[in-house]
Amino acid sequence: MLRFGFVLLITALPLLGMEAMSTRRETTKQVFDSAAEALNACQGWRLREGQFSALIPAAAPVSTQARPVQTDIRSCEADLDHALLLGRRYSVLPGVHYNKTLRSLHRPIHRTFPYMLPDGKTGE
Repeated sequence: MLRFGFVLLITALPLLGMEAMSTRRETTKQVFDSAAEALNACQGWRLREGQFSALIPAAAPVSTQARPVQTDIRSCEADLDHALLLGRRYSVLPGVHYNKTLRSLHRPIHRTFPYMLPDGKTGE
């Protein structure tokens, strides 16, 4: 019986630790008072990481080879259907060159910046 309790403790303790760590993440959805305020917050978030380089595909009339381009790891994009700015992040390391096209690199939505419209709605 003591052995079972010890095995249960060893297997459950990491799970409790993971649960405690996940509660430290940001869970509240903050709504900004204006589009400009949301854009400032998104730009501040964007600047927290550096840049990387990758390839852009060849454009037939201009060039025949893929060319390297340097870009930010994080970016801000407006969702015009909703009162929302999307913060997107490439899954790359800062300062590294990737011999892949930008389109082929993984780029999930990482953060949202909702804001109030002049009529007091968020567009959702």
